[in-house]
Amino acid sequence: MRGDNNRPLKEWLQVFTQSPQLRAKLYQTRIEKMWGDMMGPVVSGYTKRIKLDHQTLILFVESASLKSELNIMRENIRSKVNEQLGEEFIREVKIL
Repeated sequence: MRGDNNRPLKEWLQVFTQSPQLRAKLYQTRIEKMWGDMMGPVVSGYTKRIKLDHQTLILFVESASLKSELNIMRENIRSKVNEQLGEEFIREVKIL
């Protein structure tokens, strides 16, 4: 029987990624990287910042008209992001 110090690295990574704070940071990085491919160059060009606050995706957008369009598409964005993440992690999308 192995002690905790002899766990394989894969097991330690699984333990760490179960931490809600670490998982949110990992997911934020993944979302930032896939945002341009997922939404296209125009939307990603006007997106100033992407923030993940608990399970809420917050998008900071420069264009007022694009904010309106994205607000209409919030549920679609949430579904696409969750699909890319492979789980229902994002519960809400806010456009600011």
